[in-house]
Amino acid sequence: MRIGAGTRRAFGVALLVMLTAAPSIVLQPAASLAQSTPLRVIVDGELVPLQGNAIVQNGVVMAPFQGLADPLGARAAWDPRTETLTLIGAAGDEMQLRPNDPYATVNGERRPIPIPLVTVFGRVLIPVQWVFDTLGDITSYDAATQTLSISAQITGVTWQAAGGGLAVDLDGTAPLHARAIELSGPDRIVIDVIGAVAKLDQPVFDVHEGPLSTVAVATSPSGTQIVLALTEPVPYEFHGDAAGRHAVLTLLSPTAAPAPAGPVAPGEAKITNVAYQHVDGGGRLLVNSTAPVQFSQHVLRSPDRIVLDAANAIFIPVKQAIDVNDGLVAQVRAAQYHKAPDVVRIVVQLARPTAFVLRVDATQTVLDLGAATAGAPGPGLPAPQAAAPRGPVVVAIDPGHGGSDPGALGPDGVREKDVVLAIADDLHALLAQQHVDTIMVRQSDVFVALDDRAVVAQRGGATLFVSIHANASVDPNARGTQTFYYTPQSVPLAQAVLDAVSRAAGLTPRGVTQARFEVLVDDAKIPAILVETAFVTNPREEQLLRDPAQQQIIAQGIFQGIQQYLAAPQAAAP
Repeated sequence: MRIGAGTRRAFGVALLVMLTAAPSIVLQPAASLAQSTPLRVIVDGELVPLQGNAIVQNGVVMAPFQGLADPLGARAAWDPRTETLTLIGAAGDEMQLRPNDPYATVNGERRPIPIPLVTVFGRVLIPVQWVFDTLGDITSYDAATQTLSISAQITGVTWQAAGGGLAVDLDGTAPLHARAIELSGPDRIVIDVIGAVAKLDQPVFDVHEGPLSTVAVATSPSGTQIVLALTEPVPYEFHGDAAGRHAVLTLLSPTAAPAPAGPVAPGEAKITNVAYQHVDGGGRLLVNSTAPVQFSQHVLRSPDRIVLDAANAIFIPVKQAIDVNDGLVAQVRAAQYHKAPDVVRIVVQLARPTAFVLRVDATQTVLDLGAATAGAPGPGLPAPQAAAPRGPVVVAIDPGHGGSDPGALGPDGVREKDVVLAIADDLHALLAQQHVDTIMVRQSDVFVALDDRAVVAQRGGATLFVSIHANASVDPNARGTQTFYYTPQSVPLAQAVLDAVSRAAGLTPRGVTQARFEVLVDDAKIPAILVETAFVTNPREEQLLRDPAQQQIIAQGIFQGIQQYLAAPQAAAP
């Protein structure tokens, strides 16, 4: 949201009127002037009374902060001594605002703020939309009804085997107020998440595991509705984490013990078990059977999965789940397929996309993953000794901001979140061409909570972490590129990337700086840097950042910096 000097002056006039007149006065004569408004505020589905009126100008709302944070699981505290308002979001994001300060401090990063915090007769007013959008929530203002809505954002839908059943996990930026109901014709479980808004890569997820066929996400009058399509009615448990950001629905196994497998039909094989082995740089799945098994194979996305289906087969254990979490594979699940009872389905849920090769022997099928696909021994040969699960290089690429958080805005409207995602995509392609494994913290315009970014990198087995941003300043002449680090082991990477980006893009190097940015602190066990590519608030550099050719050049610079770092002796040190 860009706010010009005229809007700032209008807010100043409105504040003056608030000091000298009744709160209900509407400023005249210009319709564009700010108004002191008795605002109706709905936070995560709850009506929240404001401590006084708000000021509204061109849809921008300045309102008292009290009461707005609590329903979202956030905390807000005003320090009258230092005149500092501190907000800590449910996901761990921290923000400080001060009167007359054109910057807000967000997770240690100074970011231009459209309207600074103001104090009026002891009340503290904040630019509500900017504050809560930046913290990852979704805001909207309806001028006709003078209603401001602040909603939690549903950021993810995942599932995994749990306790013999299948657990569907909903992630959000704030506590999710949800309820579940089972319906028939067709069989399904509907979860209503009150007041929340879903911003996901796709509206329908293909699951086809156990009794769960698909998960569909759609907007409803009360917030968001999530429909779990079932192949048959099943018992379930539903738990919302009132203090956290998750809700979990678990499809339970039948209470009765599964019937033992019957006689084997002609041509039908028995699969006795599955096992997983760590291989240096990869992994190996072993499927043991009493007879040769023919598997069909396909890949599913969101999340990344390799699916193996064996026709005319019986899975003796009925169900099996292996929690791996080695940076390459998250979990392996095997079961008799509900939709086709003579099919055994094995799902390998990946932490990141990877190459794989399927090898078939008389009584053992082997799925090699990652580096294990190169020169792996054939089925029936001695299995390799267990080794470290992490490959030589896995680069986590973290495009900053995203979704409801646009990041910094340029004078011509360029949004930081858009240009850094484009640069990240280019960097991902360059690394993939060199067969370097990567993890994209976000791959589209979605919000990823601050404390989830490090988790994505760690689950993917990252050995390097690169967070990509665009810088900002109230000084339109500020220019250049800069890198930040937190731990000493990250300094060589930060220096190499700074030198390469400034050289490739012709940008002024602003130096390598230590900073306690949360994404760097959370990834302190590996070399981790944050790259401020250029100033989106500088008119010339804004045009550079929006140019796809220049985005490619910046990505090339980051890539060259990573290459130079990896070629140096310290990169090989333990």
